[in-house]
Amino acid sequence: MNKVSLLIIAMLVMACNTSPDYILSDENPTVTKERNAKIISAFFGLDNSLPAITRALWKDAPGQDGMPLVFSHEIDPNTMQAHDFLITTSKGEKKYVDFVTLQPASEAFELRTILLIGEYGNHPDNEPIDVEIIGELKSRDGQNMQGQKIKVTPLNDGPFISYAEHFVFDKDYPYNKEKRGCDCPKNQTTTIVRTVWAGGVIATNGEELGKDQLKNFTITLKRETDSIKVKPFQIADLNDNDNNIDLCIKEKGTPLFIEVDKHIVIDPNGDKNPKTTLSILSRW
Repeated sequence: MNKVSLLIIAMLVMACNTSPDYILSDENPTVTKERNAKIISAFFGLDNSLPAITRALWKDAPGQDGMPLVFSHEIDPNTMQAHDFLITTSKGEKKYVDFVTLQPASEAFELRTILLIGEYGNHPDNEPIDVEIIGELKSRDGQNMQGQKIKVTPLNDGPFISYAEHFVFDKDYPYNKEKRGCDCPKNQTTTIVRTVWAGGVIATNGEELGKDQLKNFTITLKRETDSIKVKPFQIADLNDNDNNIDLCIKEKGTPLFIEVDKHIVIDPNGDKNPKTTLSILSRW
């Protein structure tokens, strides 16, 4: 077994041992009420290959498919059920979901990725092609997403950034100083850009993202009279096995866009990312 496979399995073990209790932040940003809640990506991450250790997450998970869904808004966990989702394959088969979880992206301000586990068709002859929300799945601010549908990213496509937002540390932010999943350093950071990937990612060398990848991320900042392109000085929210990666920015300005060079990260299937450019929203 290669180094990347060992790391991915270790990440799954840690994720499966995470408490199923989701951490809801005290403050649900009011700006979310001004935006329509929607599903923004569905990623066919693993085909019949969840390992035996995922039994700790759900007893029937080993050998099943894994499909993360990313949403524009944080999810109300009390409205999330497996029967909220219906998957259609390329042959027109309808597949119902067996198990859903917000793990491992279960920290405060992260509850926007739902992992679907079950059997959703097979690569390459009958892959899942779309996901429909058939139940009353709601965002934290009460928006009902029933009836929404999205195309599924095929198994062999690489991971990409589905959602990006910027924020500053204020009194309402649940700052994490611990080693696992720790936030950007307060005394050096002006702005944070949070990237939410379509699926979990690590660097192409099989390690966590770090200083070697800083040059591959470019953020456009708007200032009073101009705009500048900057690189993060540090990457944070690591070692917690989820699809959220924070970029620490020291320059002043409002983040507008993020660009990521191709072939910087891989997903659990070993696929490399395409070049990605995405607008950055404001959390506040």
